[in-house]
Amino acid sequence: MGEIISSESDNNRKIGLGGILSSSAKTPNEIRKESFLSWIKNMFCPNFKYSSIIFILVCLNLIIYVITILFGIKLTPNELLAPKFETLDLFGMKNPPKIYKGQIYRLISFGFLHANLVHLTTNLISLIIIGSIMEGLIGNINAGLLYLLSNICGGMFSCVMDINPGVGASVAVFGILGGYLGFAIINWDYIKRNNKSFFINLIFIIFIVLMNAAYGINNPTIDNNGHFGGLIYGFFFIFILVKPKDQNYNSLWLNYEDWRKYSIIFISISLFLLVFKFWII
Repeated sequence: MGEIISSESDNNRKIGLGGILSSSAKTPNEIRKESFLSWIKNMFCPNFKYSSIIFILVCLNLIIYVITILFGIKLTPNELLAPKFETLDLFGMKNPPKIYKGQIYRLISFGFLHANLVHLTTNLISLIIIGSIMEGLIGNINAGLLYLLSNICGGMFSCVMDINPGVGASVAVFGILGGYLGFAIINWDYIKRNNKSFFINLIFIIFIVLMNAAYGINNPTIDNNGHFGGLIYGFFFIFILVKPKDQNYNSLWLNYEDWRKYSIIFISISLFLLVFKFWII
């Protein structure tokens, strides 16, 4: 990342705010030379590249899905290329009774398994678009940690709330969504003064959250508890993982140190309660 300079377009590129908003081409001639695939990439996922952690996560999800398919598929009219239930369980789906018995690795592995091709496609598209934007804001390592921590904690929350099995990267994706909201809060004044276009992305992400929540209420097969848990933990983890872009600007409602302090308290207490719940079960 380069230094922040006065040009708004350069600010967009510097802190990764170009996604969803505009192409990277700056002149009509550059726009004409830009290929369709380049335009799609620069429009929706400008920070998505081979060296990014999001690219690695996408590849892992794809590879694991292909492996589960090779073990055999369910022949059902409603699901396209769906791995068998037994295969998903073998590879570590979220199975609360087995997690309670000590198979803790399932709290990680379930986030890399998918129920069918449509499930995989929708999750990976969301991960590429939202994840690459977030990675541009907070960096590779922090984006990877946010994905992993949201997946684990969201999975724990889901297990405590119900005993239904589940798979999918959407819990971690919701964690990234929560992290984006938190990032906006601690950089609120900075963004408002230097890059108001950021709020278009913010509105887009809030819309995705609300749309998924509304859909999930009427669909019992959706892991709403996992989504909610991932969103909440992603929101609070961001205050621990990153600092404001500029300490001279104010955060929204509370200052950054207060957000960080309350986040540590919330995460510590909630994880203690979740682990205690696991233990007594």
